Amino acid sequence: MKKSLLSLLFAGLAIFAFSCQPRSSALTDSQKAAIADSTKSLLRAVLTNSDKLDFAAALQFYSGDADARFIENGALFPSLDAMKKAYADFAPILESLKNNVDSWDIMVLGADAVSFTAPIHFSFKAKGRPQYNGQYVWSGIVQRRGGTWKLVQTHESWLNFEQAMAAIMPLPTKQERSKK
Repeated sequence: MKKSLLSLLFAGLAIFAFSCQPRSSALTDSQKAAIADSTKSLLRAVLTNSDKLDFAAALQFYSGDADARFIENGALFPSLDAMKKAYADFAPILESLKNNVDSWDIMVLGADAVSFTAPIHFSFKAKGRPQYNGQYVWSGIVQRRGGTWKLVQTHESWLNFEQAMAAIMPLPTKQERSKK
């Protein structure tokens, strides 16, 4: 009888121990698809607002947390505020901007994190300059923080970055050209 009672007690403890284990958080395909779709909507909103030259609205989807990182062509913005200032200074130079995503590569890392990569063809027109057509790759991490999805890491890598920057710069004035 003691052996039966001891076996029953052991079985009960084993069941209790297994029930206390963390449950698997594997996502179903439909859950992953829903997360990927909401991420793509957020990323499209960033690009749509950028195309309207409303960089303040585009950057509202970026995290201002101290651990967030935003990089453009090897340059690390020290903070979201620094990035906002750079875009606020940049916006008045442009007449138009258009981003066309070639494809979306979205990888759901978990219930609260998503990685993305998007090759993009774009065109912009700086005031007083011809239109420039180029391409870049945008990648990053979107994470749910405080119940809201935010970009916590991004990187833009532009093909022919120097040419794109030259297309933004104002043409030299007659006086500047005559000094050469």
